[in-house]
Amino acid sequence: MFERIKHILIKEFIQIFRDPKMKGMIFLTPVIQVLVFGYAVTTDVRHIATAVYDLDNSVVSRELVSRFVNSGYFDIVEYIESEGRDQNLIDRGKVRAVLRMNKGFEEDLRAGRTAQLQVIVDGTDSNTAGIVLDYSARIVGQFSQKILITRFTRLKGQALEPGHVEMQTRAWFNENLESRNFYVPGTIAIIVMPMTLMLTSMAVVREKEIGTMEQIMVTPITQTEFILGKTVPFALIGLADVVMATLIGVFWFEVPIRGSLLLLFAATVLFLMTTLGVGLLISTISQTQQEAMMS
Repeated sequence: MFERIKHILIKEFIQIFRDPKMKGMIFLTPVIQVLVFGYAVTTDVRHIATAVYDLDNSVVSRELVSRFVNSGYFDIVEYIESEGRDQNLIDRGKVRAVLRMNKGFEEDLRAGRTAQLQVIVDGTDSNTAGIVLDYSARIVGQFSQKILITRFTRLKGQALEPGHVEMQTRAWFNENLESRNFYVPGTIAIIVMPMTLMLTSMAVVREKEIGTMEQIMVTPITQTEFILGKTVPFALIGLADVVMATLIGVFWFEVPIRGSLLLLFAATVLFLMTTLGVGLLISTISQTQQEAMMS
């Protein structure tokens, strides 16, 4: 039994690897997919090019700007000195945000009045604009809390903080909420499903189309041996692609693995069984490779 399966496996591997296009699809396509998802597909917004239009130029206004810089999200690329320059920078795409503080910013805070900070954001990318506004709101909120505590301490004459509610959040498995840590592992399923499904859907129908099915039927090979011989090569290719994608994710993109590799392997095998089964069904009911491809 195993001898007959071995010969079918050898035949299938020869059939697969003698086609240069097939080798490129098996080994080059997964690498491209992992790199594209790792670099291009990301929702993180960092190093936002920012301009500052500080008409007050006070200690408090400069401290607020330094908070934006120290957050790690904003990079100050220019300090505006003339009216209208902010619109020009955004129109030309040189900055994504502008921080504007009018005269009397520090004076309003010291007098207990509400000081106005204007954040001008490039809204061509609504998702990025929303994230920039969220970052700005958090930074300004923390700065306002510091001002409130300082004023409360001065009024009370002692270092007391007013009562407040503090929300502490925690994300499990991806503490920094890096989108790369989500998208790169997701490519494993994206690689395995279409690759094995397409390759397996061509396995049986190819024999029908080139006229070798009748020759196989007259050999001593059983139906089980035939199915195993047709599916095992593509299962091994799928596992090889998973290993390759995992290695790129861990060593190139530094995505940590904090679970069981054995569990990952077992889940991959179960997933492969479903895709291989669907591929065999398509290959069995199809009459031509073109029909199988369209299915």
